[in-house]
Amino acid sequence: MSVRATISDSKSEFHKEFPYVIPAIYRKLADELLVELHLLSHQKNFKKDSIFAIGLKEIFNKFTSGYKPSEHITKLFDAICNCNGFNPIEINSSSKQLVNKVKSFTKEELNEFLSEVNNETKENGYYSRINAIGIYKLVSELPSLKDGKDEEINKEINNISDLLGYQYSRVEKDISMYKSNIEKMKQALEIISLNLTSNKN
Repeated sequence: MSVRATISDSKSEFHKEFPYVIPAIYRKLADELLVELHLLSHQKNFKKDSIFAIGLKEIFNKFTSGYKPSEHITKLFDAICNCNGFNPIEINSSSKQLVNKVKSFTKEELNEFLSEVNNETKENGYYSRINAIGIYKLVSELPSLKDGKDEEINKEINNISDLLGYQYSRVEKDISMYKSNIEKMKQALEIISLNLTSNKN
C-alpha cells in the first residue's frame, strides 16, 4: 500500500523542480495553488475534467501577469502540477481544446455539450473554486456573450452550475472573489511599476 503524500512532500518536490526565487507578489498564488492541488489530489470524487483544466489555466495566467523572468512561467506551472500528480501537458491541451470549441458555440450548444460530458462523468461530484473559474472563462468565450450584460452572463453561469450540479450561490461567490483579487493584483503591479519608474528618475 503506497504512503499518502503530505503537503510537505509536495512542497519538497515543487522546490526540487522549481529551484528559483519566486517574486514576493506571486509567492502567495504559487503556495495557494500548490496546497489546493494537493488537497484535490486526495479527493476520491474529484475528476480532472476540461472545466477544471480551463479554470486552473485561467487562474494561473491571470495571476502570473507580468511575471519575470518570463521564461520561468511555464516551469512554475509545470512544477505546481507535477508535484501533486497533475499532468501539465494534459491540462494545457484539455483547456485549449474546449476554449477553442466554445468560441464557435451558441449558448444552447454549450449547454448541450456540457450536459453530455456530465452524463459521461457522473462520478465528478467534488466542487472546487477552480471549476467555478472554468465556468466563468467558458461563458466569457461564448460569441453571443462577448459584449453581454452582467445579468445575461450570470444567467448562463447559473444554467451551467445547475447542469453540473454545483450550487450557484457558491459559484457566484468564488467568481466574485476571483474578479476582486485580479483587480487587487493589477493595482499592486501598477504600484510596483510606478515605484520602479520613480526610483530610476
